[in-house]
Amino acid sequence: MYWQAFRAAPEALIVLDAAGVVRLASKAAETLFRRSTADLVGRRVDELFLADPRPGAGPDRPTTAAALLPDGHQLPVDVRARTLEGDPSGLVVLAVDDQCGPGPSRATLEQRVARLLRLGQEQGELLGDLILNQERERARIAAGVHDDSLQVITAAMLRVQQLRRRLRDPDELEILGRLEESLVNAAERLRRLIFDFRPPKLEDAGLAAATRDLLDGLADDHDLAVQLQNRLTEEPALPTRLLLYRMLQEAVANVGKHADADRCTVVLGEQDGGYLVRVVDDGVGSSAFGEPEPGHLGIVLMRERAALAGGWFRIGSEPGSGTTVTFWVPRGADLQSKGGSP
Repeated sequence: MYWQAFRAAPEALIVLDAAGVVRLASKAAETLFRRSTADLVGRRVDELFLADPRPGAGPDRPTTAAALLPDGHQLPVDVRARTLEGDPSGLVVLAVDDQCGPGPSRATLEQRVARLLRLGQEQGELLGDLILNQERERARIAAGVHDDSLQVITAAMLRVQQLRRRLRDPDELEILGRLEESLVNAAERLRRLIFDFRPPKLEDAGLAAATRDLLDGLADDHDLAVQLQNRLTEEPALPTRLLLYRMLQEAVANVGKHADADRCTVVLGEQDGGYLVRVVDDGVGSSAFGEPEPGHLGIVLMRERAALAGGWFRIGSEPGSGTTVTFWVPRGADLQSKGGSP
């Protein structure tokens, strides 16, 4: 996976967006800058360097810069920059070498950066296709359930009601009542399935309305208090809305599955020309969220969805202190642009 290959790169690599904000960082970058990935991602380039090294740096032309460390010291470094050819988003990969320590050769750096960029392009294409096909399949299943399975159950309920008018025996009526209850529960579960696959309010009423229903379902299923703070001044375009909702859906599901929380709050807002979403719970928390582990695939997918859309994803959690999930995507983020609407 590209994310794992990037993280394991022996050199200090950071990826900046067009605004100079860090979107990805390798483990070696954590060591060099003496900051965690969560502390690096989202920072501007002028918070990490005394001066922006991009104007004078190129793949074949390193520039000398000073990295700013958390303790206030400055570290002399060499910086090479490479843009992703043909990428309209303006992402830049910086390879940073400590001048005071051993580092890989220029040729090795160039080869590794070029390989990572190629892997990034391939991974982005594959993940985009995967997400697009997933949404199409969800829409197909939702339509099939609505037009077939739900209609069959509705017809069965009507026949049971007709049968009830003919029965007089109390035992038979009791059995029929249990059958009716089972059919009602089955219909309700199918409606919930349709909602999970493609909530109608997401298209008709907007992101806040769909999020409210999502939180209401969490409260009903897990007996906790929920709150929605809607600070949006405009409704995101439908593709962006769908992307945000899928990430919200996963984050809220994690609260129900793992948090053991009494309260969950979702904040929908705008920041830096995009949409910022925060999901906060007061549950048990976990130190396991620093890096994705087996069993936390949803976290990996949320991070990769955000990165593919040109945004970022963070999760902060400590035992006993709850968990905060925050993600940002730019306006116009569209994971379906290669294939049209599902």
